[in-house]
Amino acid sequence: MKFKMLFFLLMISLSAFAQERDDCSCSLNLKEIITDIETNYPGYNHKTNMGKHPAYILIKKNVIDDASKTTVREGCFYIIEKYLSFFKDNHIIFVDNKTSPKQIPLNDKNLNKTRQDDLTGIWRKVGDSLTVKIIKEDKSTYNAYILKTTESYGHLGNVHFALIGNENEFKIRKYSGWLTTYLLRGRRLGQLIIEPDGIWQKVEKGIEKKSRQNKLGTSNDAFTYQPIGKGSYYLGIPAFNIKEKKFDSLIVNKIIPEILDSKTKHLIIDLRNNAGGNGSFLSLIRMIYDKPFAIPGDFVYATPSIIGKYQIAADAGSTYHKMMLPKLITNIGGFVQKDSLRAKMREIYDYPQKVSIITNENCGSSTEYFLLLAKHSSKVKIYGRHTSGTLDYSELFSSEKLSCAGYNYMRPTSKAFYTDIKPIDNKGILPDVDLSRYPDDEWIDLIINEQKL
Repeated sequence: MKFKMLFFLLMISLSAFAQERDDCSCSLNLKEIITDIETNYPGYNHKTNMGKHPAYILIKKNVIDDASKTTVREGCFYIIEKYLSFFKDNHIIFVDNKTSPKQIPLNDKNLNKTRQDDLTGIWRKVGDSLTVKIIKEDKSTYNAYILKTTESYGHLGNVHFALIGNENEFKIRKYSGWLTTYLLRGRRLGQLIIEPDGIWQKVEKGIEKKSRQNKLGTSNDAFTYQPIGKGSYYLGIPAFNIKEKKFDSLIVNKIIPEILDSKTKHLIIDLRNNAGGNGSFLSLIRMIYDKPFAIPGDFVYATPSIIGKYQIAADAGSTYHKMMLPKLITNIGGFVQKDSLRAKMREIYDYPQKVSIITNENCGSSTEYFLLLAKHSSKVKIYGRHTSGTLDYSELFSSEKLSCAGYNYMRPTSKAFYTDIKPIDNKGILPDVDLSRYPDDEWIDLIINEQKL
């Protein structure tokens, strides 16, 4: 009897411990996120008027009410997403890595929907057998159902991706991964859909269309460096995720010597769909530098939580974080500016003489920071489309702790030096030459033959 009672108490204790470590109450996790945003997000006071903005008060009330009524994990994700969307900051990221979007199989009810525009219809991916039917589900949501595939994209009739926006521009929710608030963007250009995974061509009954071929850089999905054409060198960087020292070694010992030995005048740096990453982008300055420059430092928000992260980084050996700590500790509740970034290099290379940087609406974060630096060089011209606008608030650390296992939530810790004067979030950095009217797979040829623009 004593053993049974001890076992029963042990089970209660373990159950309570498990619940404490994995409490997926939507209300609890939403409350944790709201508390963190209102305490530690550098843009909170400005965007909510110190929490008094009527729209913020309303959305906060609505999501709290909705969270109290749901027990469905996917439903909770969308409630939290709705709250975070108020801030319009792509650097506030929430992921449920245990939940994928719920499938909506294609059926007669879907097929008979009457809403029609230029985005609806049958589309085939260029260079692939994958064919989807895009149906408008409501005012701002389209689902792409799989009609044909010989690849492992999913079952026929399932949703391949959802498009959220309008018939011309939209965010893309992939159904092959976890639920995330960080969604990349795409656009329709006539009979083409252009998105990070490639280009789609509209299929119309009785109309034969010339087949398009996949070209270099169309998706920019793999790190690539090679000479192209006569007098041009191509460097495609889909993400800044290579270790800084390794990337710098590649630039110094491989790419720069190749460009110098061949006296290559024109360097193309393709950053399309590069959402950012680490500080490896600084190595690119070596190839574009033509004069000294400096830009002001960003402002770190001095809260106890952010100071704690700086302390952890300092303990791990970061000299910069260690240097910042005393200033942060003596300015709790305020902002502390970092030192300016100053570039003064010993050598200016004769080649390349011209640097063309390609951007689109999925370029963000450290990619945009690199563009701010690159603009100081007279060698540089930016081509393509506006960037995503994900830089006003930046410097992300590890995920914040939430009660529900599988939830990952991050938010910025600093604001840019220009944020209060001329913010770029959700506007982006504009190119010097806008190529929006051309399909992305034509951009490199157009840049090489710029006189045709």
